[in-house]
Amino acid sequence: MTVARPFPLPSDMQRSPRAASLLARAGAAYLKAFITGATPEQSAKAMFGDSTIIKAATTPAMLSGTPQWASNLGGVAVYDLVQDATTVSAAADLIDRGLKVNMDGVAEVYIPGRALSAAAAGQWVAEGGAAPVRALNFSNAAILRPRKLAVITTYSRELADSSNIEEIVRAMNSEAAGLALDLAMLSNSAGDATKPAGLLFNIAPLTSTAGGGQNAMAQDLENLFAALATNGAGKTAAIIAAMPQAVRLMMEAGPKFNFDIIPSTALATGTVIVVEVASFVSGFSSVADFSVSRAGMVHLEDTTPGDFPAAPIKSLFQTDLIGLKMTLDAAWGMRAANHAAWLTGATW
Repeated sequence: MTVARPFPLPSDMQRSPRAASLLARAGAAYLKAFITGATPEQSAKAMFGDSTIIKAATTPAMLSGTPQWASNLGGVAVYDLVQDATTVSAAADLIDRGLKVNMDGVAEVYIPGRALSAAAAGQWVAEGGAAPVRALNFSNAAILRPRKLAVITTYSRELADSSNIEEIVRAMNSEAAGLALDLAMLSNSAGDATKPAGLLFNIAPLTSTAGGGQNAMAQDLENLFAALATNGAGKTAAIIAAMPQAVRLMMEAGPKFNFDIIPSTALATGTVIVVEVASFVSGFSSVADFSVSRAGMVHLEDTTPGDFPAAPIKSLFQTDLIGLKMTLDAAWGMRAANHAAWLTGATW
């Protein structure tokens, strides 16, 4: 006779970790391995059991520097880490909603432009008739060229040896990456060798409505969505706004307002952006690369980091700190021209 236990045992409550947890565990294992002298794989197994190690017929690998056979799982972990950053990052929120592609092993990817006219649509065909063949539209293609997103965080030796290091690594890496995405993506900067172009590049800002209040808000939103509609967009638009404007919109929007409102701390007050989510595409590499050091010096600057000498400088060796660097290849773009609109200086 089988008797049900009156309460669950710890083994009954174990669940598979989230994909982002695997990436955080990889970083934590690298830190722990640096202290103990073990391999990252050995440290991961000692800290988390076998759940962080991906098994293969030949050799195991962690979700960092993962060989090709585990790249699909790695890609899930990277996007899950980005999704974690949606609490602080509007760009991460937009990435979570849009089209995602894999950037492994490519110098650039052409994503076909959207079909925006009836002439590019399908056609009704009589029985036995020939169906039309439409060529993919590359005239408004999004060209994704991977750029390196790097996050360096430092930990005291005591903190790196803490039982909470997994949660700390996960929070710091996802938040730092999310804020870096906001600064680059929600800008009108041209792309260069270090970062992709901002979504607002080559798009002139609209003139905000004077006078403040609900009338100015309504007119600004009408103008922004009209700009999208002129270019065949707006159906799947999301509103990204500086925090004061986002809060005001959330307070004023009724229950039947069907467009998502995403606040951003990276935008200057008075800035409001609308983006056609269906036209947005992003790409990341499948794996994150980790490296660890405590023998060097770091420039503690997250806005304009420079080469030495540059203040403030901290010696990892002198202060008994451990530096953890995570790098990802990332890119984004729009599949149609002018499928974003924006304004500054909103008076509401």
